[in-house]
Amino acid sequence: MNTKTLIILIVIPLLGAGGFFVWQNFLNKPEPISCTQEAKLCPDGSYVGRTGPNCEFAECPNNEISSGFDNEQLEKAIIEYLLTQNHFSWKTRDDSYNFCAVENLKPEKELFPFYAWAYCGEYVVEDGELKTLSGSSGPVKVYYPNELSFLYDMSRFSYEAPGDGSHYAEDVRRIFPDDVWQHIFDFDRENVIERIESIAFTNISSWELIKQAIDNCEVESVWQTHDRTVKAELKNGEELIAVEPKIDDIIKVGEAAEPKCGSIIMGTE
Repeated sequence: MNTKTLIILIVIPLLGAGGFFVWQNFLNKPEPISCTQEAKLCPDGSYVGRTGPNCEFAECPNNEISSGFDNEQLEKAIIEYLLTQNHFSWKTRDDSYNFCAVENLKPEKELFPFYAWAYCGEYVVEDGELKTLSGSSGPVKVYYPNELSFLYDMSRFSYEAPGDGSHYAEDVRRIFPDDVWQHIFDFDRENVIERIESIAFTNISSWELIKQAIDNCEVESVWQTHDRTVKAELKNGEELIAVEPKIDDIIKVGEAAEPKCGSIIMGTE
């Protein structure tokens, strides 16, 4: 075998291997996938989007510490009520948002009154970070006429909470049953704070996206539920979900954009 033939026999396999390397690593790359920006509401109140090669929804956060309420509708109703009470929720800035989270102090109890720890905060998002402006934290006894209901009348709720200062311990013992006392005195607020901050940041960010989409004339229709959840369907087929600060705020946002964008289809529950 002469030298020329030997060189050819060496070069051809090398060229083949090089070509395969280029095809495998550069030419055979799949086109990047762009997932729609839909959001799925999770049990803890947060939202997850689509991700991965199949654009599946990401898994919801697995909170090891639950709220202790098996009835999600009941939990939401109690939170909505607390948000209307100045003892728990107030504003120091017009552009702030208020959220509450509750933890059932006696989960085995199935009828009112319920004993809960309530943590309510006033928040804003600035420079991409959540900022707490004010808040309250403490035990509360919540009353409501014991009847089966899917829609709770806020005017029929009432509550009792211990005062601050030297009468706190005395009030706790007066308001709550003795098997709840120690739970109150030893209560660790970190879990409920972490939960409410996650809910606050996600909802404020999502609500601002919905307002921006409406102002940019990108929204086709909006659906509002009685618990203030707002779902906005965009003209490109995507969906945004958030909790509005106050009921019917989404209607005001739509009306403000109507001269520029025309009317938006709106439905309410």
